[in-house]
Amino acid sequence: MEPLSLMLVGCGMMGARHLRGYGELERVRPGSVRLRAVCDPIQDVAGAVAAEAEELLGYRPPVYCSPEAALAGEPGIEAADLVTGNRSHDPIAIPLLESGVHCLVEKPLGLTVARAQSIIRAARESDRVLAVAENNRRDPMNRLVCHILDQGLIGEPNLVLMTSMTVGRRIVATPWRHSTANGGLALDVGIHLGYMLEAFLGPIASVSATSRRVWPTRLGPGPDGSDIEYEVESDDVFVAQLIFESGVRGSWVMHFGATGLGAFQRTIWGAAGALETPSDRGGATPRVRLEGETLEGDALVERLPDFRLNEIEAQLWGQRPSGYQLPYPETDRRLIASEVADFIEAIRTGREPEVPGELGLRSVAIIWALLESAASGCPVTLSEVLSGEVCEAQGEAEAAGELV
Repeated sequence: MEPLSLMLVGCGMMGARHLRGYGELERVRPGSVRLRAVCDPIQDVAGAVAAEAEELLGYRPPVYCSPEAALAGEPGIEAADLVTGNRSHDPIAIPLLESGVHCLVEKPLGLTVARAQSIIRAARESDRVLAVAENNRRDPMNRLVCHILDQGLIGEPNLVLMTSMTVGRRIVATPWRHSTANGGLALDVGIHLGYMLEAFLGPIASVSATSRRVWPTRLGPGPDGSDIEYEVESDDVFVAQLIFESGVRGSWVMHFGATGLGAFQRTIWGAAGALETPSDRGGATPRVRLEGETLEGDALVERLPDFRLNEIEAQLWGQRPSGYQLPYPETDRRLIASEVADFIEAIRTGREPEVPGELGLRSVAIIWALLESAASGCPVTLSEVLSGEVCEAQGEAEAAGELV
């Protein structure tokens, strides 16, 4: 298989993480990627990523201020990895797709449902591969959870409780994640939890949610490195009731500014038992509680003789892992290596990527159903959000800001 001629668009914190994913992929499958360009309007940032690429990949890719400049300067680029701000995905991805470039787009696919749909249309019309970078789906422990459910080990699911409590009132990574114009914490962080609920239990039919803002300001580093107060716009507590198309009921709580005690619970009850799933990217084993028996670790995997990771993920994690203990940066780059490998194989073989645009669209719709319901005080169906019938909160996000 020929190396994919790729450009990286966006060289911020997440762009650098994607670069490290390329390095990990090259470690286990040499010759997968040829990084032809790195693009960012801030040349110092792009230059730093190019320098790190030289260390990881053995060569320094050229630096460009835009993907258009990269395409003009580097004929033969086949694909782009878009790791830019939420509002910029569609204005960057659509021209690239129209010019014949395959696109891997960091989640969320688009700021709003309508924007995400416009990217999907462009991919269809250009017959290019569109994949969405949703890394937690590829966590080997989440693969194991999916296999447990597929094999019916706990019977038919009927209830899920999902609680995520993050301690502290510091900004989450960067101030823009707290802005209405970028969809707030729910769209940029909570989306991971939303898409995993559907990965485990199938499509969500409706959401009934409330939310509030606990912290009107948060602490973060200022220009001189010392902490300053940032005004924030997005809510940070969300409580939702879910109905899945299968009939499963769910309760979903997120708190992004808890005090004193953090917590994570994602438990699925079925007709034959309960399944406790670990937090994403943590490496802990799932736990299955049946009547008179608890299964976890190697004993759980032994009960599931057909559990296997795919070829590239087996190279990264082992064929039948029951858990892992790795520093977070290593876990992160392995998951990104897996999603990039899937993108490459989709391009080379013509198959659909694991997370095509349509699946990424559903992830966006889950979060906007939650936010639309919280804003209106009424239950909202996913079909209403996907059709555009319910879109008031999305309109407020559109009106709130400029391109970021």
